[in-house]
Amino acid sequence: MIAGKRLARKLAALAFDRMGFDIELIDVRRVCDYTNYFLFVSGKNRVHLDALKERLLEGAKEAGAKAHGMDGAAASGWIIMDFGDLIVHIFTPDAKKYYDLMSIWGDGKPVEMDPAAPVAKPKPSSKKRK
Repeated sequence: MIAGKRLARKLAALAFDRMGFDIELIDVRRVCDYTNYFLFVSGKNRVHLDALKERLLEGAKEAGAKAHGMDGAAASGWIIMDFGDLIVHIFTPDAKKYYDLMSIWGDGKPVEMDPAAPVAKPKPSSKKRK
């Protein structure tokens, strides 16, 4: 079984490959008693959230890890996956801003990510919304 930090980095890279953005890994061992790391990933819309969820579950399985639990749905804008010492949060940008988990867990320590997968910002859509 792969450890939390290694699993988090692997899942972060997979999320980046699947066009996830605003990817952040936070070490919460000193401020949280039920997990070691939080991985935050943003997706553009509900369909994108589902695609990210499925790819991260596949990647975890390939690494020998299994989600102990999962809650939320793409329709709500927030999916949470519990891998024991890693909790993954997948948000739409609006849900991430609304729930503002970084203000709650801001005392956690940011973990250096792979330079090949920098924190990416969403690209503006060329389509106008009605």
